[in-house]
Amino acid sequence: MKRISCLLLLFFLLSQAAVADVESEAEEKLKTSVDKVFTVLSDKELTMDQKKIKILEITDSVFGYPLMAKLSLGKKHWSQFNSKQRSEFTNLFTELFQAFYVDKLDIFSDEEIVFHPPIVANEKKVQIPTVLLSKGKKYSMQYKMFKTKNGWRIYDIEIEGVSLIHTYRSQYNHILESGEIEDLLTKMREKKTKNDKDNNSPTESAL
Repeated sequence: MKRISCLLLLFFLLSQAAVADVESEAEEKLKTSVDKVFTVLSDKELTMDQKKIKILEITDSVFGYPLMAKLSLGKKHWSQFNSKQRSEFTNLFTELFQAFYVDKLDIFSDEEIVFHPPIVANEKKVQIPTVLLSKGKKYSMQYKMFKTKNGWRIYDIEIEGVSLIHTYRSQYNHILESGEIEDLLTKMREKKTKNDKDNNSPTESAL
């Protein structure tokens, strides 16, 4: 019994250490990326286009675009796509999400993010609650991250309780339930083409 108790205690201590590592690794990854983004945004010597390029370079290493794309379709529709369609959808999703993301950057000025203690689901998933302080207002944001072989990546963001991935899924499901896979891909191609013609000027929606 004494041996079992010692093993259980050891397991508990190791588990606690693993959880602590999960928290620190994920939070450090997010904090570092946020700090870099705010540093670029506050650089008055850079044009907005230059800032957008630099910020995309930063966020490319923190967003898990392949999983985000898959989750945005949902298990049912993802299984209906063949490998070629999945590849094209993932590429289009990534480009349109990046365009949507950088389009919002010029509205930020003197913002601050307050980090709250991470919520650990398991050793590969963690949620990091934050509060964005902007112009006297507070916005709750929760970053959902998972661990890959290349480090921690964001797979969803909840803003005031609204999931970005669920928002995309609602849009995509509406098209897929009433049409075909090609209808969705066509709309996404058209949106990308429009963005390109507008000198990479992003739009309000992913579609």
